Amino acid sequence: MTVVQLASARRDQDDRPHHGDATDPQPIVALHQRAQSADLAQRERERGEEAAFQTVLTATAVLNGAFPDTLDAVVPAMSWTGYPPVPDRQLMASAVTYLGSADGQRGWWLHYTRREEGFGEDGDLAHVLTLIAPCSCGTYLTVQLTDEDHLILLLSELATPPGAPADCDYRLRIRSSNYADPAHTSIEPPF
Repeated sequence: MTVVQLASARRDQDDRPHHGDATDPQPIVALHQRAQSADLAQRERERGEEAAFQTVLTATAVLNGAFPDTLDAVVPAMSWTGYPPVPDRQLMASAVTYLGSADGQRGWWLHYTRREEGFGEDGDLAHVLTLIAPCSCGTYLTVQLTDEDHLILLLSELATPPGAPADCDYRLRIRSSNYADPAHTSIEPPF
């Protein structure tokens, strides 16, 4: 074991380290002053912004790794908008990007987040990529994308022009995951 001595072994009368300026506050006093002046709300906002930024980077990496021939080829890396986590609603940070619209009003979106799967030490975080499409009835459909082949199959089944709202009876709703809006009542633009 190596011991590194940071101060001289010989001490004066007391056992306190001596600093150059006698007017400097003791470290414990300075620590308390800093703690009292800390803005916890601001620190939380900064952590949320950092989480949103990291989620944007991760979303880009997921497209690159899991959707290299489709989404990664068409979605610009800097087109994502990050959102901080919402702990009260148990929502992790997320990112969204606009894919376009045929009518210029209601567009297609791609949403990325992570979700906890499992519990405790066996739990893991899964990447969740969701395609959000306008429906001809005025609502939105959501479909969790499992992989690139799934996306290709879903898009090949569309009977509408690219970017146009999907038909209300479109099979996409039937194939959508458990996380889709089962009531099919979302009339607000997703973001």
